[in-house]
Amino acid sequence: MSVEDTDVVIVGGGFAGTAAAAYLSANGMSVVMLEKQERYTDIVRGEWFAPWGMREAQLLGIDEAIAFGGGWEIREWTQWDEVVAPHEAETVDMTHFIPGVGGPLGFPHHQVCESIAQQAAESGAKVVMGAQRCEVTAGPEPQVRYRLGGELHTVRARMIIGATGRGGRVGRQIGVSMRTSVHHWGGGVRVEGLDDWPMDVQAMGTEGERNFMVFPQGDGRARLYINFPTHNKHRYRGEGGVERFLADFELESLPDGGKSVYAAAKPIGPLQVWPSMTLRPEQPIVTEGAVLVGDEAGNADTVLGTGLSCALRDVRIVCDILLNNSDWSPEVFEPYLTEREFRMRRLVFGASVISKLQCEFGPEATERRRRARRIMAENPAAQVLGLLNMVPPEQVPEFGFSEFFVERLFRETA
Repeated sequence: MSVEDTDVVIVGGGFAGTAAAAYLSANGMSVVMLEKQERYTDIVRGEWFAPWGMREAQLLGIDEAIAFGGGWEIREWTQWDEVVAPHEAETVDMTHFIPGVGGPLGFPHHQVCESIAQQAAESGAKVVMGAQRCEVTAGPEPQVRYRLGGELHTVRARMIIGATGRGGRVGRQIGVSMRTSVHHWGGGVRVEGLDDWPMDVQAMGTEGERNFMVFPQGDGRARLYINFPTHNKHRYRGEGGVERFLADFELESLPDGGKSVYAAAKPIGPLQVWPSMTLRPEQPIVTEGAVLVGDEAGNADTVLGTGLSCALRDVRIVCDILLNNSDWSPEVFEPYLTEREFRMRRLVFGASVISKLQCEFGPEATERRRRARRIMAENPAAQVLGLLNMVPPEQVPEFGFSEFFVERLFRETA
């Protein structure tokens, strides 16, 4: 058994883990990052950065790695829907919300993780791919034991950063359980061949029992998502699932009936489906010798699309605390816990409203969307929660998070 010592050991090599490894090592800390995959492959994760998330990437110094891994700027967002004719769908210019950033990015998740991991390694971090069965011990002498190629290894560190995503492999070992709720299900697949789709335009809309999304990645490639009701969670499973998924983009609400998607798309990755869960931690996400970041620390419903942006905000705050303090006791992370609780409270609230508007189905839900669109067209202030996709949660006006606002919005659509 090998034993090594380091300042920080990071368990999980996704966006949060690679970003933390790159940032800490670039600022002089010794870092070991453990990732269970032997190589990065498409396992279908979030592939969209809000403009405020890209600002976090700039502050962490990983924005060039994201671009090198395939980051693609999306400039416009068109909200197609069954309640409006395609030519009447509203289009939003997304390039002006955060100065110096531009629009959000679409990208292949696995390629960008690989790019950031390479930057971390070049900065001096030890990147271990294929690390299996990580056993975490927090407390005054933190350590992680893992297996690599059949051999047992131990890393002793001053701090463990848990960044294993929704699987929560570190959180469970340090005693953090999650309160979960599921509003709907989702699925996604990466495709190429969308040569007739405008690569600077993302789509979102609802038709029938489908909330559909198209996030371009450049050169005719895109990630396609569909959210659907829980009673239909087996729709895309089994033989022919990919074909059924793509066929569901035959949509009257799109300008060409969706032909530029369903008839042209060629899958270049797996199809995955999942329950769209909200996770809220029931215990503190910081303990002696360990701290959780990203989805492992809790998240909002994926319909909001802010998971990766949140992960980078977590990483920046936690890493700055580590870099600026010699004392790494749990008390020093209080600013992180306070900021994160405020941020997640707003994001969970906003996601619940957007899910009710976009990911509920049937005649009543359709009429609710129709009337909500009319209210928002007459009073742009009613669109306030849509800002969560563009600007940091703390910059969204307070009134958007009041029960009175939501009650008024839904009462007027009733």
